[in-house]
Amino acid sequence: MFILIGLSLAFSIDCIKAAEFMKTIPKGICTDGYFQCANHTICVPQHQNCDGKDDCPNGSDEQACDDQHDDEYYDHLFRKNPAAEQDDWSGNICSFVYNGTCQCRNEDLYCTHQNLDSVPDDLPSAKIYLLDLTGNNFKNLTPESMKYLSEPVEKMMLRYCNIEEIHERAFFQLQDTTSLYLDNNYIKFIPKNIFPIRNKLQLLSFMFNHITKISTDAFANLKHLIELDLRSNKISEIDSEVFEPLVNLKILYLQKNAISHVKVNSFPNLPLVQLSLMENKINEMDPGCFSNLTSLKSLFLSTNRLTELKNGTFANLSSLEALTLNNNFIKSIELGVFEDVPNLQSLKLDGNQFRSLDKRILESSLNLETIYFDRFEMCSGAQHVRNCYPKGDGISDQEHMLANPVLRTCVWVMGAIGCTGNLIVLLCRRFAPKTNIVHSLYLRNLALSDLLMGIYLFIIAAGDSHYRGVYLKFEYNWRHSYTCKLCGFLSTLSCESSVLILTLVTWDRFISVTQPLARKQPSMKMALVTLITLWCFSTIIALAPLVDFTKEYFGEEFYGNNGVCLSLHIHEPYAKGWQYSAAMFILINAFALVFICYAYFRMINEIKSSGVACRSTRQSQDTDKVAQRFGIIVITDCLCWVPVILVKIVALSGISIHQDLYAWLAIFVLPINSALNPVLYTLTTTIFKKQIRKMMNSCCRKGADQQHTATDSGFSLSFGVFPIRGSTKRILGYRGTQTSSLTGSKTSCKRSTAV
Repeated sequence: MFILIGLSLAFSIDCIKAAEFMKTIPKGICTDGYFQCANHTICVPQHQNCDGKDDCPNGSDEQACDDQHDDEYYDHLFRKNPAAEQDDWSGNICSFVYNGTCQCRNEDLYCTHQNLDSVPDDLPSAKIYLLDLTGNNFKNLTPESMKYLSEPVEKMMLRYCNIEEIHERAFFQLQDTTSLYLDNNYIKFIPKNIFPIRNKLQLLSFMFNHITKISTDAFANLKHLIELDLRSNKISEIDSEVFEPLVNLKILYLQKNAISHVKVNSFPNLPLVQLSLMENKINEMDPGCFSNLTSLKSLFLSTNRLTELKNGTFANLSSLEALTLNNNFIKSIELGVFEDVPNLQSLKLDGNQFRSLDKRILESSLNLETIYFDRFEMCSGAQHVRNCYPKGDGISDQEHMLANPVLRTCVWVMGAIGCTGNLIVLLCRRFAPKTNIVHSLYLRNLALSDLLMGIYLFIIAAGDSHYRGVYLKFEYNWRHSYTCKLCGFLSTLSCESSVLILTLVTWDRFISVTQPLARKQPSMKMALVTLITLWCFSTIIALAPLVDFTKEYFGEEFYGNNGVCLSLHIHEPYAKGWQYSAAMFILINAFALVFICYAYFRMINEIKSSGVACRSTRQSQDTDKVAQRFGIIVITDCLCWVPVILVKIVALSGISIHQDLYAWLAIFVLPINSALNPVLYTLTTTIFKKQIRKMMNSCCRKGADQQHTATDSGFSLSFGVFPIRGSTKRILGYRGTQTSSLTGSKTSCKRSTAV
């Protein structure tokens, strides 16, 4: 009842806080981090802009959300193949008279995959829009290869033609050609004097070749060239003289080459609008290296090896609107690095190594509309940017430590169930009469281990309530606080100790069932030594990331990597200490799970086989009940550990994990064993329920018989097996305490059990 009242109050507070998200300000001026709705005085917080939900009355917070610069770049990069432009042309109708070897469609000729080593000699005497020679075998391109080109060709494709060498004057016949595609060949060198002085070439593509060197005068006659595509080659150095003749060049693709250093004079004075240097090996950029590209609007530097951004790197780029620096190794950014790009509208900084951003770095970028980080917390350094990604990490967002209202409820419920159930087990097993003291000791320690998880969940729930609505302002302090470290320690200690103790309990049961006479019951001293060893091992595992001399390996955020202080590391699988996290959640848990599954299936077989020759229906029912209990234990263990293990492996393999899945793993799936263990191992067992009834009866009637018969075995206590109608007979005797063995029970049909 009290829990429901508390949850209702928490939900009411959530509604009040949510109402405060949108502030109505008479003058329509929004505070930092809030953005005004179009034609309204309502201000919407940063994280609610472009989140897929209309928060403005007119839905203006969900308008202008697409990053147009990104869209335009990739739309152009992966535009339709020229050979497919006539796919919608009905039939194979030719626009001119032609009876040659090529296929004609409208004004296009397709001479593909015919093993040609030169242009066919039966071309029509008419203007050809597209001449597609893809898949032939030109190998060496010489003037002779093009000698039969007597009429103008608008576009020519020489893709996949095994071209290894281009000779001088090779394209002198292409005076009227505007687009030339030489992609996917084996060209290593672009010589000089291959294009005629009078040419109309506007697009030249050499992508997916092996080009390592370009002659200084290779592009000397290309005065009309607008787009040059040199993607996926082996160019290691940018030569300013090579590009200097390209006085009308607007688009230059140099991505996926071997460029490592962009020098101050790498680029001449060109009217470039778009420059891509993505997927190179750039680790150094001189200040002013792009200063001659004053018209540049989009600069793509993603997936390189940059470690720092120095002032002056983007000098003279006042027209720049889009800059991508994602997927580098940037650790430091100087304060004034973006002062030279005042018109910047889109900035990508995700996939780097810095974990915080000084607000002063972006304060001059007043026109910035979209920015991308690794973590939503970094948006605190860009509160003036309307659209900041990511909006959250699946667990937290800019407003709340636990973003999902359902998760907020779950953390309280799971914490309450975990603490209540395990406290009951600890108290009742402490005061209830015990026949098998060692087994009871194991289960008390298991309850203590699971209780720690409940305490951890309550601390997280309290932290969420404390920072409700203002989490972004305090998230750094929270994640680096001693409380967060304590939470990480408790969750890890609980997980690992629970796994190890469950394995110990399973081993104890396994031996009692499969080898009932193999050894005597462990002594209390031996049991204590074993438990102390397990607790020490678990404590060392949980404490290691907090010790000073391990900081270099674990870093400062092993436990503070996320708002709930878990070391699961799904959204950043290769963060510092990832090997340690993988060993905990994959190796140890997987080994324990495999053993537990094997042990319980083996025990089920042993129990069933012990009653094969028996005719007792009641005994068969009892055996089925034990098997059902074992099956439930195995299923719950799998439900808890298998998803965690699989998701961790998938994350390490590089596959992106949905943020919501990570949140549910952390708050619901991981603690589920801690909530269910008291129910499975104690609260639902027949022996426990009978002990509770006797304790209650003893309070009302003095002198009531509180003693169990001497034949109550460890097997009975462990599995809830109890005598029926006063009978003291069993299928199985406990190790060394019974006169009959498991083998003997197989041949006896005069014994009965109950669950």
